[in-house]
Amino acid sequence: MEVTMALLEDIVDFCKKELKIPQEILVSVEVEDISEDNVKGWTTDSAEDDEYDIEIDTGLSFKETILTLCHEMVHVQQLHEHRELDENEAYEKESVLYKKYINNTQ
Repeated sequence: MEVTMALLEDIVDFCKKELKIPQEILVSVEVEDISEDNVKGWTTDSAEDDEYDIEIDTGLSFKETILTLCHEMVHVQQLHEHRELDENEAYEKESVLYKKYINNTQ
């Protein structure tokens, strides 16, 4: 399967429901070459209220891209709830979200 913007938006909506992030929260996703930063992806809190930007590295496999987006959506939840960014929580939840998403789309 190919990673498309429609797929990424679908995953964002799925994660919003699963993580109880209000639907009105705006999450924009861009796929860019961020490999030199030695990360698969990252999330930034936009200057606007309730807006978050996620960047995903272009060099990831299909599965890694979905896992990374799920991971970054956990950070959106943490930022929205004004919590500390917790990598352990994000790693724990990314695979649960990934498995649920894949099982729901087959």
